[in-house]
Amino acid sequence: MLKKLLLSVAGAAALALTSLTAAAQDVSWRLAHVFPEQSSVGEAANMFAKLAAERSNGRIKIAVFPSGQLGGDEAIGRELVRGTIEMGFVNPNSMVGMDPLFDFHILPFIATSYADADRIYYGEDNILRQTLRETIERNRMKILGYFENDFRAISNSKRPVKTVDDLKGLKLRVVPSQSLKMFFEKAGSQVVIMPFPELFTALQQGTVDGQENGVILIKQARFYEAQKHVTLLNHSYVMSTITASQRALGKLSPADQELLQSIGKEVGEWQVKRNRANSKVALDELRKAGIEIHEPTAQEIAQFRALGEKVWAEMTPVYGEKRIAELRKLVAAK
Repeated sequence: MLKKLLLSVAGAAALALTSLTAAAQDVSWRLAHVFPEQSSVGEAANMFAKLAAERSNGRIKIAVFPSGQLGGDEAIGRELVRGTIEMGFVNPNSMVGMDPLFDFHILPFIATSYADADRIYYGEDNILRQTLRETIERNRMKILGYFENDFRAISNSKRPVKTVDDLKGLKLRVVPSQSLKMFFEKAGSQVVIMPFPELFTALQQGTVDGQENGVILIKQARFYEAQKHVTLLNHSYVMSTITASQRALGKLSPADQELLQSIGKEVGEWQVKRNRANSKVALDELRKAGIEIHEPTAQEIAQFRALGEKVWAEMTPVYGEKRIAELRKLVAAK
């Protein structure tokens, strides 16, 4: 009995020592994203790494890999699942190859203003955030915070886009989202799916005529060097996620997990404000660069909204009638 007691005490002591060591462990993570380093997302990623180091007294070291250095969003997502990349600022809608619910939150015209976006995407928990969170966690990742990828615009090198008919025949690179792919296919565009890091070269070489992204990315990725026309259609608002690998996160102490969660919330809120200021500047700079900017009238938007409604109807079996009904109520509420 005495021997068993001594072994038990020794085991408990060893476990306690292991726990203390784990609590104070040094951590080296890789953080990947597809955005330019000088973008608000790039700044936010660097800020996350800096705050993690400072607030852990140097124990948590995060190396940031911007501009698609470790692959596109889906490639990053798959490595997050495996734990070979520990963290990413990712666009879930570009990971739809992993799960069809990853693009539920970017259905056309969910939000049409920043006020709508703040209420729907960043307000109280709702069907949109719940679906995104559950989908992320089902795929063995964890949300640490949210950031803004803004309203999407259309750029191209051929002609102004003012009506649905103007999209016919255009070869457009579209994010690998079921709903946005369907939206442009219904408009008669030739949809091309390719990773973001390959897009600039494709625009230069004429592999695609245009693409759809926010004005900040159009400016910072220098797409204006190969594009003549931009339409501020705002056909989709994109909220993206500061995401950690569940496998990597599970190796940390509860205190370190809580620390990273708090940093994610802080950095995400900072990035949204920064992004909106940058959006105004980017639009002015695109105009100065000679890009023709078209802001659709209410009548023109109505055509595109009607097209978007067809997408909602066709995607209902994929997302589920109950989920779509709840989202409709959320969008209609004021």
